[in-house]
Amino acid sequence: MKRFSARDGWFVLLFGAIYTVNFIDRMIISVVGEPIRREFGLSDLQLGVMGGAAFALFYGGIGIPIARLAERVSRIGIVAIATALWSAMTVLSGMAGSYAHLLLARMGVGVGEAGLTPPMVSIIADRFAPERRATVYSLITVGVSLGAAIGALGGGWIAQAHGWRMAFLAMGAPGLLLAALLWLTIPEPALERARGDVPPLGEVLRRVWASRAFVAFTAGSGMVALVGFGLSLFLIPLLVRRFGFDIRAAALTFALALSAATALGGAFGGMLADRIVTNRHARYGLLPMASTAFALPLFLAAIQQDDWRILAILLFAATFCLYAFLPTIMTVTQRLVEPRMRATAAAIHAFGQTVFGLAVGSALLGWMSDYLAARAYGAGYKHDCLVVRDVIARPACDAASGKGLQQALLLLGLFLLLAIASFWSASRSIAGEIVDGDRDPRGAA
Repeated sequence: MKRFSARDGWFVLLFGAIYTVNFIDRMIISVVGEPIRREFGLSDLQLGVMGGAAFALFYGGIGIPIARLAERVSRIGIVAIATALWSAMTVLSGMAGSYAHLLLARMGVGVGEAGLTPPMVSIIADRFAPERRATVYSLITVGVSLGAAIGALGGGWIAQAHGWRMAFLAMGAPGLLLAALLWLTIPEPALERARGDVPPLGEVLRRVWASRAFVAFTAGSGMVALVGFGLSLFLIPLLVRRFGFDIRAAALTFALALSAATALGGAFGGMLADRIVTNRHARYGLLPMASTAFALPLFLAAIQQDDWRILAILLFAATFCLYAFLPTIMTVTQRLVEPRMRATAAAIHAFGQTVFGLAVGSALLGWMSDYLAARAYGAGYKHDCLVVRDVIARPACDAASGKGLQQALLLLGLFLLLAIASFWSASRSIAGEIVDGDRDPRGAA
């Protein structure tokens, strides 16, 4: 495989930086969620709605219209505006005076972040040959893990020293600079391989629904995201409640156990897929199926641990496996549709993944956690722990909420069985669904 040119290297670097701030602004709520919960007296369901559903429903709902726009106008311009918008809304989150204000700000972050992935995946598909796309996208999405690490370590330190509001302010500002750099330095690639007008949305929906592989990949990715995003949102609260960590120590463990593993897993999986799949397209489904099957027992074993060190080691291994091939799947779905459907197809895939992972997953996990915590505490949990917030009852409340969250995560992990079945289904049908026109100029499939 040829090396990247300087221009392509800058493209990967800048989009990687944008992806980094994208995930910082998306996941900073995971770092500061527990102090926000305590300040406003929130339940885990309310925390799940604020950290996941409020963001995800707008992210997913706006993503498809933005993708349709990206088939017609400058995709670089869309990404630049979106980056500036979500960064500004993150800053506003730090100024919120109530739970309702935070909900509105998180909705705004979701609207802004909806404008990143579909246009970017379409740009990659037009700028790079098929056998390089998984590597490019995997390198860019290393920014997810870098963002999680920076958000966890930097956000945790700032929140511990200066409060959760300052963490939002500090983490939101850099995106404004990156938006300007993108607008000024990256040209819009030509849609050289696209012909004809942009197809109607109904035609794209029929096209992807008719693709068994596309549906299966989206369902499988959604199940993985349901577990992965749920863990990301609630790992720091779990460490605080069960092991008595402060925010800074919990954030450091988060960065080591989740962020590093996601970065290494995604980069490794993308390069491995590009090297060994070639024309054996079934492997695009078999690889994530196998890695998810490895992740399931590791995840369940990790959540049951009473020693946080063993928990962190097992979560690192489980997360590495879970995220090894998600970036690859996103690029593969682009090969299942015609060129001018790519941005919309990416938005549909992201919608399914986000609705399962953040909207449904976070709310479901929060609800299960509240229910199981109330059972562990006994009568009066809501009154003692959420309404009055009795200082005397605080140790018992923390113990019950920690136990409830642990049990809820174990139940959530079982959704990975559906992901394994979905990826197997995709492997059975993908070979006959690759669009013939989407080939490398040198003849690669």
